[in-house]
Amino acid sequence: MVTSDKRLEFLTTIHSLSMLNFSGLLSRTSQSEFLVMGAVLKLEQLHNSSNYGISNIADSLYVSSPAISRTITSLENKGYVARYTDRLNRRNTNVKLTELGAEVFDAERARLSEFMNSVVERMGEEKLSQLLNLSNELLINVEKEIKSRKNE
Repeated sequence: MVTSDKRLEFLTTIHSLSMLNFSGLLSRTSQSEFLVMGAVLKLEQLHNSSNYGISNIADSLYVSSPAISRTITSLENKGYVARYTDRLNRRNTNVKLTELGAEVFDAERARLSEFMNSVVERMGEEKLSQLLNLSNELLINVEKEIKSRKNE
């Protein structure tokens, strides 16, 4: 049986990881702007289209639509994204990275990649593999528990 001290340590560690702020590593975007830009690109690549609205982006990041909308406005003001009306459904507003936005995202991603390479190097490949395996196992168990509680 896992002790209550270990459970608390586990929850504290998970919370601390979720609260990490990488904004200081980024030079031209905030952390939320970077994540939204990444989500837009990911959605484009996954579905080979640029018809992604605020709700699609919000769903992919597990964030509220109003929060995404505010971030999109900030990115739009910087010239990193453009909003446009969907041709097929004029009620939908879609978002696409501009050429400048794609350049900025790539530069920011390179900065974070270099940082993560240093972190991974400190950990070592074996420990990183263990962490990934355990993290995946944890995710599977959390998803199963959530599903079982929804069915109650």
